[in-house]
Amino acid sequence: LLVRLQNERDDWEHALNFVGSIRLGIGGVSGHWSARDILAHIMAREQHLADRLHELQQGESLPPCQTQDELDTFLEEFGYPDFESPLLAEANADEWVVQKYRNTPFQELLVLEIHAFEAIYESLQAISEEQLNENKFFARVKRSTYEHYRLHAADIHKRFKTAVKR
Repeated sequence: LLVRLQNERDDWEHALNFVGSIRLGIGGVSGHWSARDILAHIMAREQHLADRLHELQQGESLPPCQTQDELDTFLEEFGYPDFESPLLAEANADEWVVQKYRNTPFQELLVLEIHAFEAIYESLQAISEEQLNENKFFARVKRSTYEHYRLHAADIHKRFKTAVKR
């Protein structure tokens, strides 16, 4: 899992470099989102996963929110939506994140995203395969990281036919 995750991560970083900083804000990469918006979306998904993995390391488990009050409390406590709640439409949660980070400087957003990825990687090194299986984390890791990387890297290459000249 770790080797695959790192390989997929390398491909994702290559896709971001393909865009180049000058084109980060251009929309229409994935729907109306820019590559910068996609990074915010991925960062929030990764942070959600990193926090759930940390809870698993601590022997805790936070179930998905089942009421609006729980969703509101979760959002206030963590600063991102509970992506696993059945009450929250995925598109609405994603759009909320994009709007929240719309005015965050790109470098700051990139640092947040890198930290979230590193937290995931470190947690995966520390958690046993048995624990990951028992809690269905293999699928969750795949869904929150490299499935998104692949999907949005394809969006980037479809929108921008050539890499930025440096």
